[in-house]
Amino acid sequence: MKAVILAAGMGSRLQKVSGGLPKSMIKIGKSSIIHHQLESCLKVNIIEFVIVLGYKMEQLKTHILEKISSEQVTFIENPIYDTTNTLYSLWLTHELLNDDFIYFNADVLFQSDLLKKISNDSQYSQLLLETKSCAEEEVKMIIDDDMRIQQISKQLPIAKCAGEFIGIGKFNKNILEKFVHYLQFGVDNGQSNNYFEYAVDLLAKDKVLKAVPTNGISCIEIDFPEDLVKAKEMFSL
Repeated sequence: MKAVILAAGMGSRLQKVSGGLPKSMIKIGKSSIIHHQLESCLKVNIIEFVIVLGYKMEQLKTHILEKISSEQVTFIENPIYDTTNTLYSLWLTHELLNDDFIYFNADVLFQSDLLKKISNDSQYSQLLLETKSCAEEEVKMIIDDDMRIQQISKQLPIAKCAGEFIGIGKFNKNILEKFVHYLQFGVDNGQSNNYFEYAVDLLAKDKVLKAVPTNGISCIEIDFPEDLVKAKEMFSL
């Protein structure tokens, strides 16, 4: 299994603390966010990577290759990273989406145990869900009694949502043709600056996608300076 990591953005809300570095290069403890991610993958024997780069691409590429070898990774450039979002970045990888893969953005700090929760089910594609009451800006899920995802979006009624999609999922080979179709649909219909969940929401209406609770295993998306403080507290770094 491979990991697809989207690391094209500049992280504008963290520029004051990043010193102009790509957000994924910000250190949490002794390692950068993306080095933490790569280490978590290696711990569960994910050793092949597809990484989408954009902002300060060569600097970030050099940094990534301090942790893994060039034989383990395929780099994809998003040349219009400043006017597009994760839907477009993931679409750029579509020719490489030919087998099961783990997905996450390069600003999510997590324990490797989360990857274990979704890496072994060959029947269903799965997205990790933090069960909680959500805020308006969070990506939320509506699920049924069998944990099947009915809808996923920021624009969902909070009262109907089971919790937040934490930005980590596993997509199985058997649904990838449809997934790529919906990514392409998004690109063709003016959604290149939308989040990849736009395509996932369409996919969930067509294929079975399951929500898997995190059950308290630590994970945090790092968007703001206060998230950095919280990340260091959560991971005792």
